[in-house]
Amino acid sequence: MNVSRRDTARFLASGLMLLALFTSIGSFGHGQTSLSLPVQHDSLALTVKPDRSVGVVWNTTSSLGTLTQNVSSLFTPGYEIHSSSSFSQQSSSVVQTSTIQYQLPPPAVSIFDSISLTATQTGLTGSGSLTITTNVPTSTITATFSTSPTQVKVNATAQLHFSPTFFGGTFLANQTAFQTEWNRTFGNVTWTDMIASQIQNATVHFVTVTAFNGTLTSIDTNQATVSIGFVAVPSQPGTDFVTVLENILTPFGGIGFDAIIRSALDLQTGETLNLTYSGSTYALTLQSTTTYVSDLDAQVNKLKTQYLQPLLAAFPAGTAPASLVFLNATSITISQMSTTSDLDLSAGTSSTSLKGLLLKPPTVGSNTNFTIPGLFQILGKTPTPGVNFTLIGGSDGTNEVKIVVPADIPQPSSTTSNSATWTNLQDASSLSAVEFRVQPLPNSLLAFLVSPVGIAIEAVVAIAIVVAVVLYLARRSAAKNRLPMTSGLAPSPGLGPGPAPPSP
Repeated sequence: MNVSRRDTARFLASGLMLLALFTSIGSFGHGQTSLSLPVQHDSLALTVKPDRSVGVVWNTTSSLGTLTQNVSSLFTPGYEIHSSSSFSQQSSSVVQTSTIQYQLPPPAVSIFDSISLTATQTGLTGSGSLTITTNVPTSTITATFSTSPTQVKVNATAQLHFSPTFFGGTFLANQTAFQTEWNRTFGNVTWTDMIASQIQNATVHFVTVTAFNGTLTSIDTNQATVSIGFVAVPSQPGTDFVTVLENILTPFGGIGFDAIIRSALDLQTGETLNLTYSGSTYALTLQSTTTYVSDLDAQVNKLKTQYLQPLLAAFPAGTAPASLVFLNATSITISQMSTTSDLDLSAGTSSTSLKGLLLKPPTVGSNTNFTIPGLFQILGKTPTPGVNFTLIGGSDGTNEVKIVVPADIPQPSSTTSNSATWTNLQDASSLSAVEFRVQPLPNSLLAFLVSPVGIAIEAVVAIAIVVAVVLYLARRSAAKNRLPMTSGLAPSPGLGPGPAPPSP
């Protein structure tokens, strides 16, 4: 169940990536949390291209504000989380590779020697295995799981060694302590039924736990071997976990999600996941490779429309929020997107970057001179100190975009030949009137042809061609009208002057 909900969330997040981006930096973003999260450096760069698409690059470095004071003392120096994810367009698929690494500080006592998890998943069907080894004293825990549209099954076994020295006061201290705890939990049907009931209550009884039990295989003064099994299925016959999820979400306005979730799951054609932990480096690393359909961008936009259309239809004509209208009219390309993030919990700092996201928003004007008011309006206001906002004029090898800032709107803090930057901008909607003009590149053939020199040369060439054509036609006319010879009779064939007499 957890796996299917995770995948669903991922796909829906992809389809609404634009919304997530804008809400993170706009008027309803990080400024509306009860915690103080002052952003030290926040920058957004938009590259407007001749085809009116917009490339997005977003970078932010933040302190955790009051959150730092609340939790950083709980983490010793060295506790960091690094993550990266990137999409790449292949010939027959789009592949996403992701890595998350938790760098843990050296513990006072190293308990885990290694952790290894491998899994594969496609839609609601998957399988995997988990192995954990400890060294205080040496114990081994293994588990296998499998998922299908109608069942989640987990089997685990563990060989646990007792240690009164290390585990004193816990259920692993000795045989008696372990036996007492086992009889109270997995050896007690009342307890296992209570846990199963809690799981069913959490899913509003749309999921039924058909098996949750444990077996104490062996026990002696040194160790115990146990096995645990768990099976859950949808409560209603003929349904699967997608229907279960929709039923759970229905009280929260999730009506109609079934088709959207199934469409989202169909975008993924396969996934592999590996998790490892090394007791020597104290690093926990999660790596995943997810393969999507080759036309992922088109399918994500279709899914976005499928999700937004019912929301827009719920509003009377002309009253839908501008953000929803804009998102519905904007296409998204994520097949070249990449993100990275770093979080240092002990220092209380974080940084995030995103690049490769491409938008095709609605524009106002012509193909060669246009504005994008909706883009700036949806960005809205940003809390103090604002965002470093850069507009860049892109090119395609033939044409380039020139940025024109009208005099009656905030002027950029700095400019280059193809960009304009506003430092600590707090209201992006004030830039709605910025114009984007498409013109030939200075060194392109098209630019040369339309330049004064190019036009002059074209005129000379045109004149030369006309003269050449006239001369050619005149010659042909002269050849056709040439008169016959009249100076005398032509000699008869074979007759002519005889040979000259020999010299004396």
